[in-house]
Amino acid sequence: MMKKINFKKLMGGLIALPLVFLFVTSCFDITGVTQPSSAKVGDTITITVDVNYDSENTDQNYKFLIFGMMAPKSWDIANNATVAFNSSINQTPERPGSGDMIADPQDLTFWGNKSKGTDGNETGNTWTQDMNAILDIGENYGEVEWVAFRSENPIDASRVSVDGTITVTLTVGDGHTAAQLGYWVGSSADGFKQADSIGSSTQDAESRFWDTGYANINITGASSGATDLTGPAPTFTAFISPEGYLFDDIITVRFDAKEGVDGANTELFNANAVYMNATVLMGDDTTVTKADRDAASSMTLVGDNIWELTFWPPGYFGASGGNIITEIHLSFSNADGSVTVRNPGFDSDIVFGANCQ
Repeated sequence: MMKKINFKKLMGGLIALPLVFLFVTSCFDITGVTQPSSAKVGDTITITVDVNYDSENTDQNYKFLIFGMMAPKSWDIANNATVAFNSSINQTPERPGSGDMIADPQDLTFWGNKSKGTDGNETGNTWTQDMNAILDIGENYGEVEWVAFRSENPIDASRVSVDGTITVTLTVGDGHTAAQLGYWVGSSADGFKQADSIGSSTQDAESRFWDTGYANINITGASSGATDLTGPAPTFTAFISPEGYLFDDIITVRFDAKEGVDGANTELFNANAVYMNATVLMGDDTTVTKADRDAASSMTLVGDNIWELTFWPPGYFGASGGNIITEIHLSFSNADGSVTVRNPGFDSDIVFGANCQ
């Protein structure tokens, strides 16, 4: 429920009246998200978002329901998702309590397509544009996008409080092994207007007028080179060649000491020597670590602060008995080990899987 005004404490007659109207509005809470915890590339999945709507009065008829979803860009949900809403509110032909939702129209000459910013005023942008400018992307490192959907007709929002459900059906796209999906619900009346949150909000709403929710999903069947969007972002600090390598091939690890956080130099810039530290994950779930800073792990300077090491992984790590290498975790150190470079900006090694493309 929305925060109530104590009229006994309001002084000044008409001077206080505008303050009352600030709270005579609508608010949304996302009370639950049901989505698969895991899905396969190409699968069609259904997601439900449970919503509570509170108008606080009976004169809230003329507004559109706006829904936003954040997903990997490669899923193209603007063209690859169907969205519908359902509720028990009074249904009329002009303002129904259920129906289909359409991907954010670009025609800003129509009032329902005009987004409103954090101050409650029109921004001149579409809902999708403002979602991507205002909302965060959760635990994802990037490569995701918010897409807005609008109810086809204004909703009949004259009920003081009502529960509803938004249903999304989409096909899981390729390119990633995991992601955090996001959900937003609000209305065309208030848009992204900001105000204090309330403790009873299930999702700890950032606003009185809209709410967000997030849920993680693992993705199987992704192609080689797919990334975990909830993990560290890919880095140019290190890479492996040839491009289509397996860990049973002779490979070359390249380390670029110029590629640190946001492209700044790493702490090994202009180092006299660089050694590769590596841990591999085996097919039987055991690990082998080589971090001896010995002759075998000594890298060769091949360019401007660029170092390389060529080796055959099964021999280098002593894989035997048909055991295979599934992942390699890398960091790089100077001669005495006093400086180590890992994944820039993250307290973790740089991780590579097989890339048999």
